[in-house]
Amino acid sequence: MSKRLLTSTIILTLFSSSLLTACGTDNQSSNQQVQGNEATGNAQQDGMKPEAGAELLVWESKGPEFDFMKAVAQSFEKEYGIKVKVEPVPAIDTVKKLTTDGPAGIGADVFASPHDQLGNAVMAGLVLQNDIFTDSVKSDFMPSAISGVTYNGVLYGFPTAIDTYALFYNKKLMDKAPKTYEEIIKFAETYNDPKSKKYGFMWDVGQLYLSYSFLGGYGGYIFGNQGTDVNDIGLNNEKSIEGAKFLQSFKKVLPLNMNDINDNIITGFFQEGRTAAIINGPWFAASLSNTQIDYGVAPLPLLPNGEHPVSFSGIRGLYVNSYTKYPIAAKLFASYTTSKQSLTKRYEMTTQLPPRKDLMDDPIITKDPNTRAFLEQAKHSTPMPSIPEMGNVWVPVSAALSSIWNDNQDPGTVLNNAVNQIKTAIKTKK
Repeated sequence: MSKRLLTSTIILTLFSSSLLTACGTDNQSSNQQVQGNEATGNAQQDGMKPEAGAELLVWESKGPEFDFMKAVAQSFEKEYGIKVKVEPVPAIDTVKKLTTDGPAGIGADVFASPHDQLGNAVMAGLVLQNDIFTDSVKSDFMPSAISGVTYNGVLYGFPTAIDTYALFYNKKLMDKAPKTYEEIIKFAETYNDPKSKKYGFMWDVGQLYLSYSFLGGYGGYIFGNQGTDVNDIGLNNEKSIEGAKFLQSFKKVLPLNMNDINDNIITGFFQEGRTAAIINGPWFAASLSNTQIDYGVAPLPLLPNGEHPVSFSGIRGLYVNSYTKYPIAAKLFASYTTSKQSLTKRYEMTTQLPPRKDLMDDPIITKDPNTRAFLEQAKHSTPMPSIPEMGNVWVPVSAALSSIWNDNQDPGTVLNNAVNQIKTAIKTKK
């Protein structure tokens, strides 16, 4: 997940049960099934018949993704004769905006949103199911991408990009990417020089988004049943505790308290050539564009148990407003926008990782080793839980990580306390 996705907060007030019942019932009954083909990638031109007189409004964030959306809208209009207007609305704000604009009939027919807003959107009855992706079309996408835009076993979204993180390393300091964390530990033993502020390895320990990879790699998890079962919290199970203990062991490699290893410090140290390797996402590359650092990107190193760290991923996607007057046209546009051809163009314009498996061997991807590295790590990623209860997790776990790291407290005891806080918060809000 990118930082923009990570910093999105759960701000959506759930609608009453009457609203849940009222939303979009007629629209859902008019959905039509389509088959995939090579022309548009996901939807046949003659497999769906858009509503007569259909015109679409689309919300997308400003930036290169907005430019892409305008370009694909023009192409779609030319091919289908359906006018598409694209308005700039930050993706992290679309669900909140739709709570008022949807019932008022002025909301976008199709809107972009990070997947961690999906639970709120579904609970408020704001989105229609994606019932036009066949099994063969779903198989074209990374499983984590499909999982990220699915809620309670129902597919809603159309994935446009996947964000996760990997290992950045300074090629001048490391002649090759470390394959295991044990290699990093051995490197740091000879490289570290705290007096000169030189460290072999750094990451923002207190950020659950990044540190989850240690817990997940040992088999830990936050919520069971692919992040949907709030009655099964796995943060304090045996496997999570084992991962937390390995994380804690890195204090000897990175002998700083969490306040001294925040994002600004990590960025500065890597830019200055003081730190040899860090964990970060593809967005970090922009901060290196004006430096002389010769860097590479590699999947996260293997853990001592021989397993891949399981990084969190964030899935960018398109969703169809349940209040749209043109559900067929809207779904057709969302499908068209996530075809192989369209997402190839999107990658060219945004450099955001395409979530389609059938693009991983495409020359546009294979020519960039850094992109390949992120996509390789994405294979070992899991979407952040998108249920509203995830909002109760961040603060208690961040505090637990602080106790584990700064105070060397027992991970089992600390994680038990965090889980109890999470359970209490969930019960209180019911």
